Amino acid sequence: MNYLDAKSLVRYNTIICAAFCGSGKTYICERTHIKSIEIEYWKYKDKGLIEEYMGEINKHMGNVAYIFISTDPEGLKLLHRAGFNIVLVYPRNDLRNEYLDRFITRDSPTDFIGAFMKYWNVWINELKELSYCKHIVLNSGKYLLDVL
Repeated sequence: MNYLDAKSLVRYNTIICAAFCGSGKTYICERTHIKSIEIEYWKYKDKGLIEEYMGEINKHMGNVAYIFISTDPEGLKLLHRAGFNIVLVYPRNDLRNEYLDRFITRDSPTDFIGAFMKYWNVWINELKELSYCKHIVLNSGKYLLDVL
């Protein structure tokens, strides 16, 4: 199936959910009974395998309840252009320190933490501007599992 034919996939009842790091995508996939998968855009992007990324998304449509992806604007734009509906989940700007604690608790690499802390407001504000997604903003102490 050509990935540009994504509009026909609406009937499959799979939700594509782009969720901010530290919000609980991996937790849901690995520790709950919710039928879901996490597909990391950067793994495909870094190797120039965009068609394979779209193929992976299509492969799981209708087979899982949720496809969790990152909030990478380039990946989101690609999916939007292909006709996919996207639910975007991210924290309030003022939760920076709470997410810092989450990153430390899950033992994220120092360079990862540094980048997220440095660009926190820039990245969240960029997400707020995306008009083609349904937005869910996480409050303090809330995770993805709380808003599904």
